[in-house]
Amino acid sequence: MDLNKCALQLLMDERFNFSYTKLFKAIGVDVAHVYRVLVKNNTPGIKFFNGINKWCTDNQIDYREYVLLPNPFNIVNSKT
Repeated sequence: MDLNKCALQLLMDERFNFSYTKLFKAIGVDVAHVYRVLVKNNTPGIKFFNGINKWCTDNQIDYREYVLLPNPFNIVNSKT
């Protein structure tokens, strides 16, 4: 999993009035962690992703705009 930081920053600017504090309250993660993820490029953990997913689900927003899921592997077993 990866995070679309540009989209999340835009969401924070538009929905949370440029406030890390309001964003952290909405997703249930420490404000310092939100800041470190968005500004210092720290890696978000599962709690961060779960918080974004829950907030998006509660507000009828597609979480895939913010959470980038890896493409599944395609395994083909063929006998030639």
